[in-house]
Amino acid sequence: MARRTVLVVGAEENPVLPILESLSRAGLDVSVASHRRMCLGFFSRYAKRRFIYPSPYARREDFLEALLGIVKANRFDVTLVIGDQTTDLLAEHKNKFLPYTRIPLVELDRFQLCRDKSQTMKIAQSLRVPIPKTYYPETNGIEALSRSVQYPVVLKPNSSDGARGISYPRTPEELIASYYMTVQTYGACHVQEYIPQTGMQYKAEFVLDYSGTVQGWCVYNKIRYYPVTGGSSTLNSTVQRPDILETGYKVLKEMKWYGMADCDFIEDPRDGVVKLMEINPRFTRSIKICVKAGVDFPLQLYKLAMEEPMSPMLDYSVGLYQRYLPGDILWFLGSPQRFRSNPSFFKFMGENMTDEIFSLTDPLPFLGYLLGKGSNLLSKNERQYCFRRL
Repeated sequence: MARRTVLVVGAEENPVLPILESLSRAGLDVSVASHRRMCLGFFSRYAKRRFIYPSPYARREDFLEALLGIVKANRFDVTLVIGDQTTDLLAEHKNKFLPYTRIPLVELDRFQLCRDKSQTMKIAQSLRVPIPKTYYPETNGIEALSRSVQYPVVLKPNSSDGARGISYPRTPEELIASYYMTVQTYGACHVQEYIPQTGMQYKAEFVLDYSGTVQGWCVYNKIRYYPVTGGSSTLNSTVQRPDILETGYKVLKEMKWYGMADCDFIEDPRDGVVKLMEINPRFTRSIKICVKAGVDFPLQLYKLAMEEPMSPMLDYSVGLYQRYLPGDILWFLGSPQRFRSNPSFFKFMGENMTDEIFSLTDPLPFLGYLLGKGSNLLSKNERQYCFRRL
């Protein structure tokens, strides 16, 4: 019998590596696709074939046409998607691809409940799930809102990639000015109270089946992150937090969710309450730590797409650490805690330590990562996307 085939779209993104390894070890033929010739997924020993398509950022229609051609010609059993932009586009245009492949993404209306962070917050509020105080300028106008909130505040686009467009106004004048600039670039926004970054941050990963039953979950914290004032994690550790899992699942169940979901939480140091910050409808960058801890999200998502029986993966190893070395170096250079961190920055190896990119069994993707980052600096479109800030 012919081996099942999978295409992973977005091979320039870090999650491609655990996805490739997991599905390849399960006996599947896994191919990768990207708009970059120099990317970590193309360098992996586990990639069966490699495909190039136009940039989903600069040439969206061309990207969709090219990807549809790849899928039509190869009839992959399952197509998995990584990254904000590619996931957005595939969620919006999924029906064009379904005659030729299976894509385990929720329908667009449900997808937008997570992609639009203001909708996520409203659902959480309706369920009495703790969140930062959240305000919606469309209700009474930004001018009236600017006079009623306590500063500093956080101004967030309802939909954006990563932390793009987020600002921290400290006065009514700053809020009004930043609001109109952000709306012009990113669209509708909402305002939240600022939560001090001294509280522990957590991420809870889920995969739900079509009935809304959890088939895998895992929680890990963000011990170190960059920028040091609040940013993407550079060192994580798996932890046991059933309260966080139950909270995340409560919101996802209300959304009638299936597939992957990445829930972000922060412990408010002022009252000790863990609060939901957002839910991302995709693979998160650090998903490898969950796979290493015993929750094989890529395989579960593949089985979901194929409608194969799944055994729930609800138990995982705690105390496993994973570092993102390039970001951790930046943390070390910028943090006053560089020599006092626990675990030490200088702990690079150990039974409970893994790296987000580098692996002795698949070392070449790290070279692909470095080459890819270098090539980004030479591309005007990539520079504009990566460094676009207010």
